[in-house]
Amino acid sequence: MCAQETPPETTAKKLTPEELKSLVSGSTKYFFLDVREPKELEELGTIRGYVNIPLGELEKRLPEIPRDVLVVVACNRAVRAAKGAAILEKAGYKQLQLCAMNEYKEKGYEVIYPKPPVPAKPKAK
Repeated sequence: MCAQETPPETTAKKLTPEELKSLVSGSTKYFFLDVREPKELEELGTIRGYVNIPLGELEKRLPEIPRDVLVVVACNRAVRAAKGAAILEKAGYKQLQLCAMNEYKEKGYEVIYPKPPVPAKPKAK
């Protein structure tokens, strides 16, 4: 399969890095769903305003994802994003697109690197 092909498990359109950049910098309302593991976001970066729901948790966390806006599903190479989009399609989501963050980063577009949560310090007695 060539890099630009979307796996056949979803009908969601795969955005080019330029299309994603246009969406991010435009006025269209969207929900950016990154389905990678939190550690990957820390190491590889993601887009400002992202919501992280790892692919393995997606089905049980569907209520957290809005149905009334475009949902852009992201991962590093768009393979897990396509799987995530397929899960959302089966759950009745209609406005879906997906993207590969490695392609976006290769173009030099801005990404953020989330910090891991700081564990709470025990309270002194």
